[in-house]
Amino acid sequence: MKKARRIEEPSAASLREMPELDFTKVKLRPNPYAARIAAEGRFHVAPGRPRKGTETGPTVPRSIRFPAPVWRQIEKRATAEGITLHALRAAVVAWMRQRSGAR
Repeated sequence: MKKARRIEEPSAASLREMPELDFTKVKLRPNPYAARIAAEGRFHVAPGRPRKGTETGPTVPRSIRFPAPVWRQIEKRATAEGITLHALRAAVVAWMRQRSGAR
């Protein structure tokens, strides 16, 4: 049985050899999603699990029943627009915001 290797901290000498970081020379890139997040709030519509710290909170699974022809139309439109059926959540949120703003 192999022994687990213990990872040791860097030595004081190696830390002295490392140059200090100059944060005045760092170029920050703006977040391309910041405007959408500000407009929509924190809502994960991308496929897969969100990154740690960006979770949207608990969600409640619900089932929506549509007739088969309606589902086929939804699938065709989602494919044509290059989105997944699960991304329709964004459409529902946009619809709800539009309806609440119209009142």
